[in-house]
Amino acid sequence: KMNMQIKPQETNAISTMRVEHVLLSTSDYDATMAWWTDMLGFNIKIEWTVPEFEGVRLAYLEKNGFMIEIVGQAESFQKRSIPNDLPEHLSDNGFSHLAFVVDNVDEVMSELAAKGVEPFFPATSFPDVGRRVAFIKDNQGNFIEFAHDLEE
Repeated sequence: KMNMQIKPQETNAISTMRVEHVLLSTSDYDATMAWWTDMLGFNIKIEWTVPEFEGVRLAYLEKNGFMIEIVGQAESFQKRSIPNDLPEHLSDNGFSHLAFVVDNVDEVMSELAAKGVEPFFPATSFPDVGRRVAFIKDNQGNFIEFAHDLEE
């Protein structure tokens, strides 16, 4: 299993911090909204526009208490190169993928395959860290990891 060190409970303003959402920019708002709702079952919490940001559409998608903020704007998007394999993907700077804990990676990958989603990295066990993981890409080439703990 992973060697995580547990610190004593903090009692300051930063200690109240918890994950709420991540922002995903897209040049195809409608297709991205459809992909995340159809393929991964996210629900649309709210959609909106900001008058000062002409042509920009925004939404919060939610699943099990976690949100993804989708921001769509056709102009001004720069295409980025998409890595060809996992080592290349891991060599990117910055945030590089979302990871979701699931009950069974193989079952998730099977359900996604039935929807036409190809694996980017097939379900693989890593006994040294006690995890089984698999990766896919969304409609925009963003990487998504699914993981579960291996039985002891």
